Amino acid sequence: MLRPQDNDLDMICACAALRKAARAATQLYDLVLQPAGLKATQFFALKSIADAGEIAQWRFARNNSVAVETLSRRFAALRKRDLITCRTGGNHGERIYSLTDKGKQALNQALPYWERAQKRLRHTLGDSDLSTLLRICDNTVEAAHKAELLRAANSAPFHSACRSNSSHVQANGHDPIVP
Repeated sequence: MLRPQDNDLDMICACAALRKAARAATQLYDLVLQPAGLKATQFFALKSIADAGEIAQWRFARNNSVAVETLSRRFAALRKRDLITCRTGGNHGERIYSLTDKGKQALNQALPYWERAQKRLRHTLGDSDLSTLLRICDNTVEAAHKAELLRAANSAPFHSACRSNSSHVQANGHDPIVP
């Protein structure tokens, strides 16, 4: 496996590396879950809804870092298969989702396959690397949420921000836009 040298880190796109790893993990889970008739994204949606009992679409989207539009398409497919149901909530007509009996059954049937995928990934990575991976994933989500809060700073022209704060950048070596 190729490992970047410390001086190569500026040249490696962290986003591309994370997306590549996420796609590979999704392919692994999709392959193992195939006999249960679910894709990894469908399994995760059913599991998240089951864990919550019922959940508002916006909350699910926020908790799982999924765009609401993407979630609408995913949930439509699950509703079409009668795995989830939707009701209108009292807060501005929000959509509240829960599992149907068929959805609970599909989730229970898929659990052994999901456990198999988990074991395969754990075996490949080892406990230490898996633990590190999960911690890195949590840190990445936290960084993305912080970036969302700093949207105004992110939209400022980079050259202007650096020029106006160039003494700060030179003094401590950090970009003032990056928290």
